[in-house]
Amino acid sequence: MDRIAFIIGETFIFWSPIILAIAAAAAICWFIGLYIGRTRNAIGAFLAVPIAFVLSVVCARAVHWYCSTDSYVSFEAAMSNFFTDGYALFGVFAGCFLTACLLRLVRISKSLPEMLDCMVLAGSVGISVSRLASLYNSSDRGMRLKEITELPWAYPVADSATGEPVYRLATFMLQSMITAGIFVVLLLFWLLMKKKGKRGDTFLMFCLLYGAAQAVLDSTRYDKLYLRSNGFVSMVQIVGAVALVFALICFSVRMVKSRGWKFWYLGL
Repeated sequence: MDRIAFIIGETFIFWSPIILAIAAAAAICWFIGLYIGRTRNAIGAFLAVPIAFVLSVVCARAVHWYCSTDSYVSFEAAMSNFFTDGYALFGVFAGCFLTACLLRLVRISKSLPEMLDCMVLAGSVGISVSRLASLYNSSDRGMRLKEITELPWAYPVADSATGEPVYRLATFMLQSMITAGIFVVLLLFWLLMKKKGKRGDTFLMFCLLYGAAQAVLDSTRYDKLYLRSNGFVSMVQIVGAVALVFALICFSVRMVKSRGWKFWYLGL
């Protein structure tokens, strides 16, 4: 149950949506600043934001419906009311990626990798802040902890039977902290490789680092989303692993092309 932040007449405003709105605003501001600062393409930046917002909401709801069909009356009902809970972060990634591809297709963006670089940097900020919304509800937690009762390792949630606080692994806090660290690493990488780095390297580094982190951290959640064909490995773990392997393949192929094949590359 979300905690109430404000009551205005008969309207209840909860903390979780406020945090999510702040996270979205932070991501938007970072993207606009980074993308215009690097490309001077203000039209592309200001067109990308509303398109990505719409596509992200639609895709995030569609993915959640796919993984949690029992939570909705029908697909039409799920896609006709966006004021209720039920969104998957993977859908946001998909919406942003589709936006970057669309703008490149119509030539508003001159470089798909360059826009993706800025998107993952801004997205890291948004993810880091948005995970804190779980401070005000019971989502994104892991196993019960008996001896540890303080952040960043544990956070209480009310027991459904007794109402007493039960301390669980604060997965959301670990995700927030690690993603913030990833953002710092990626920003430094993006700045240092401005002249000699290839466009898209920051995006690949995000796939590598965030994919690895999520493949581990999402395994601790008790509210994971699963593919319909797979009920024991979460969808986020699978996507994280795929992103990790994709980045490894791209970097490996580039290394072999530039340096030639060496047997010890297998170990690396």
